[in-house]
Amino acid sequence: MATAAQNMAAMMIVTESQRRIDSLSEALTKMQSTTYETSACCDRLTRRARHLDSLTSPASDASATLTQASSHLTSTLALMKDARDKYDTVADCEPAIERLLQGATEALEARQKNSSKHESKGESVANSTAGGSLTEQDVYAAADSMEIIRDAYNYFQQRPKWRSTPSALGALERVHLRGVDAMCILVTSHLSGAGPAVRLKRVVMDSKAAHTAHKNETSAETRTRLAAALQNRDLMKSVGEYEEYLPLETRPVRELRAIFECLGGDGASLGPPPKSIRRAMRNPPSNKVVRTEKVGSGNYTNMTKKPLKSGYANLDAYSEARKNVAWASLDTYYRQGKKERRHIASKRRDGVEDEGSSLESSDVDAAARDAVRCLEHAMVVVAGEKTVYRCVVSPTSSHAHDDSKVPHEYKQALVQAYSSVVASVVDRTMDIIETVFMKEGGIGAPSGRDKESEDGSEPPSPILDVRRAGGAAGAGLRMLDGVRMLGPSLIKLCDMSQDKGASPTDNNLSVAANLCMSIHRTTVKNAAKTLENLEKAIKNDPLEGSSHRPPDASVAAVSADVVRAIRIIIPFDSAYKSVTKRRALQWDPKTGEEAGNTEGKALAYTQDVGVDSQAKSNLFLMNNLFYLTEQLGSTGKPQKRKEGDEIDGDMYKIEGAWFKEKIEKMFEEEKMKYLAQWEVLNKHLSTLDKGDLSFQSANLLSLDSGRIIKGRFTGFIEDFEKTYYVHKRLTTNDPKLRQTLIEEVKEIFVPRYKTFFDTYSKINFSKKNQEQYLKYPPMRVESMIGGLYAIV
Repeated sequence: MATAAQNMAAMMIVTESQRRIDSLSEALTKMQSTTYETSACCDRLTRRARHLDSLTSPASDASATLTQASSHLTSTLALMKDARDKYDTVADCEPAIERLLQGATEALEARQKNSSKHESKGESVANSTAGGSLTEQDVYAAADSMEIIRDAYNYFQQRPKWRSTPSALGALERVHLRGVDAMCILVTSHLSGAGPAVRLKRVVMDSKAAHTAHKNETSAETRTRLAAALQNRDLMKSVGEYEEYLPLETRPVRELRAIFECLGGDGASLGPPPKSIRRAMRNPPSNKVVRTEKVGSGNYTNMTKKPLKSGYANLDAYSEARKNVAWASLDTYYRQGKKERRHIASKRRDGVEDEGSSLESSDVDAAARDAVRCLEHAMVVVAGEKTVYRCVVSPTSSHAHDDSKVPHEYKQALVQAYSSVVASVVDRTMDIIETVFMKEGGIGAPSGRDKESEDGSEPPSPILDVRRAGGAAGAGLRMLDGVRMLGPSLIKLCDMSQDKGASPTDNNLSVAANLCMSIHRTTVKNAAKTLENLEKAIKNDPLEGSSHRPPDASVAAVSADVVRAIRIIIPFDSAYKSVTKRRALQWDPKTGEEAGNTEGKALAYTQDVGVDSQAKSNLFLMNNLFYLTEQLGSTGKPQKRKEGDEIDGDMYKIEGAWFKEKIEKMFEEEKMKYLAQWEVLNKHLSTLDKGDLSFQSANLLSLDSGRIIKGRFTGFIEDFEKTYYVHKRLTTNDPKLRQTLIEEVKEIFVPRYKTFFDTYSKINFSKKNQEQYLKYPPMRVESMIGGLYAIV
């Protein structure tokens, strides 16, 4: 039974599995039929889609073509509208340009009228205002119009095939040129009417004493002031009585900035910049700068008189306007100083009649002082012009400045425009300095006695004596001293090189900087000429005449003048060395020119008629050599002076051994020659042997012995009187020399005379005339000798 149950259970399991298998088979059969039907439906849909696509494709192509045609029509309309606007540029922009041109012309004419009125009244025109109806908005409108014109010009240049392009370009060029002219006229009006870029310092305005301080400065005071300023790096605060400032008001500054921003770069011309710019950049090196204009004409070279042609009209207008103002600023300052100097000199001449030479020496020193003041003022003027340039001309004044967008040619033109302005100042300074050398300093004037013309007539120019030549040499070194101290700073002010990495050479320096360098070269050359004139004046000092060869053989004027010249020159030791490095002078490293002239004068004494000629010759040399030793000879104690310390000319001594050896040797030789003239007295003072004398009585000599002693006394008296009266007319200027000579003359014969007199005055060698032979007792002789060489 259990088995049957198991079989039944197994049969039930088999039956259930079969049922499931059958259900699955039925489901698979159904899926297969469904799949077949679905594939057939998809085929039908595909065929229908292809049919539909073949029906809609022609409509899509037509729609795309219509869309493209619409886009082309739209762009064509925009192009036609833009072209119409460009064609209307001239009509739209020309009114603004014309308003600017008219207003700028009126402003310039009004400025010129005011200028002429103020000049006729002797007033300054710096603060005068120019009338006109031009407004600031007119300037901005014209600047915007110029930008529009440039855009339109570029537009038509890109379409050269259009028939209307040539006429459109011509009209744009015409209007643009008028706009450039209008802006340049306004630049000229603003910059020329602004006046100098300098003003009196406030300390000068507040203090009259400070105003006159620089006028009365000595060379040492000037050097000390400038040296301290250079050391403290505040030179511009210490130079001159003026200071730089911006002479433009706010509105002109805004208008000028708008103009230079509009015309900057390539804005001054339509199309590429002209190729002539590079030719305008050339300038001669400093060693090639030579004078082409007349001395005192106001210019040194004609380079600065030529108008700048940089290819950029705005820069050319700026250059011409400020060049004239800057030149006039320095010229006016120079002429005022010259007028004051003449007024003071005339007052001094009216009060002093017999010191013409001294007055002329002070005149040349005052002229040199004013030349240095003009150099200082030139620095202030240049600094002021740099302020104007940086404020309104330089591209960096614009807020939208991008250095990479500024063309290299325009940068070069900027440098040359600024250089053209300040070069006129430097050129005027060169003319001022050389005028002092040529006129007050006497370069080219004859010196001493070597000055007759070929036909024997008197020379047209005044003769330079030693005193005048010494003053001129000191004045020349004073100017050179100022140039040496201020020249490097002036070069830096004048140089506006765009090549910051380049070393300063003649090739990359501007015209102004090269002129600054040539100032030093020409000043050294002219200072050397003044020293050469001094040497010639000493050498050629006239040998004849009481003013040149004193009748009493005292110190000659040339000796005093030489000492004075040395004391004038020696404080400028550095300047003197800079001259001798470049030009050798005949008295370097030895002097002796004055001594040579003195020897010539001494020789001339020997050619005079008279018994005192040789004595005058010897004493004359002694007087002059002793004077030089006392004035210039070293005392044996070296002068304590640190390097760079000021040399006091009044205390200066020549410490070189050569000077003392040479002068002392010459002095001793002449003294021995002079004292030898007193030796003639000793031939009468020899002691007689006892055997040569015979006595009639105890104190009474025999007739023959008495005659011997009488002859001795008579010979002494005759030679003494002759010698004494010859030397009595001679003088010595120095008390020490006088006392030395008196003592040495006494030593030659007075001791022997005392012995001779004491020995034979006790003997009665003459019965009737004993007193006549004994009229010169030793005390009287000493007293007479003690009165020699006195200045009457």
